[in-house]
Amino acid sequence: MSEWLAPVSRALDALERDINVFFRDDDAGWADARLFALLDVFDRHACPIDLAVIPALLGDPLAAALRDRRRTGSPVGFHQHGYSHDNHEPHGRPCEFGPSRGTEQQAVDIRKGQQRLTACFGDDLDPIFTPPWNRCTADTGRALVANGIGTISRDATAGSLGIDGLAECPVRIDWFAKTKGRRLDRHEWGAMAARHVETAAGAVGIMLHHAAMDAAELDACEQIVRTVAAHPGVHVVPMREVVVK
Repeated sequence: MSEWLAPVSRALDALERDINVFFRDDDAGWADARLFALLDVFDRHACPIDLAVIPALLGDPLAAALRDRRRTGSPVGFHQHGYSHDNHEPHGRPCEFGPSRGTEQQAVDIRKGQQRLTACFGDDLDPIFTPPWNRCTADTGRALVANGIGTISRDATAGSLGIDGLAECPVRIDWFAKTKGRRLDRHEWGAMAARHVETAAGAVGIMLHHAAMDAAELDACEQIVRTVAAHPGVHVVPMREVVVK
C-alpha cells in the first residue's frame, strides 16, 4: 500500500461498524477512452461505480457500449447529469440549473434528459439526478419530483434542499479536492479522506471526473479502489442503495 493511503486504511481499521462507500463518476459523454479506462479499473476489482451521464452528449455508440458493458456483468450504474452541462448563469459560479432559470425552464431540460436516457438505458436508468458543478436550486428539486426523479446527489457541503419526496445521496470526498484554489497532494488527500471516514454518519461517497484522469491518475485511483474494496469492513455499493430520505 502507498504511504499516502495509510491514514485511510487506519481509519477503516478503527471503525466499530461496517461502512458503505460509493463511487460517482461525473460527465459521461466526454472523453470516452478515459471513461472506459476508468471502468476497467473498477471491473478488475468487481467494484460498483455509478456514472452521471450528460443526456445531450450521450451518442448512440457510447450508449451501446455502456449497455454491453453492463450486460456482460460490469457493475456500472447510470443516472442523469443535468442535460447539456452548459452554464446558464451570466454572473458568478457556473451552474446549469441555477437561479437564472425557473422551475418550468429547468423541468423542460430534466424531462428531455430523462427521455433521452430512458431511450438508451430503459429500466437500467436509476431515478437519480446529479446537477453539473454540484449546484442547483430548490426549483430544481421541485422539477425533479414532478418528473418522477426521487433522488439528488450533490457535494455534502451543499446541504439538503429539503424538498418533500426528494431523497439525498451526497458525495463527501472529491478526488480532485482543493484548498485555497490548490489541489491537494496525495498525502493531503489521504488525510482528508481519513477524516471523512472517521466522522461519517452514513455512506461515504467519492466523486471522480474521468475526463481529467490520465494514466498516473488512474493508477492512483486504482490504489484507493483496491484498498477500499478489499477491506472487510467496507461495502462498496451502488448509489441507489444509500439514498437518505
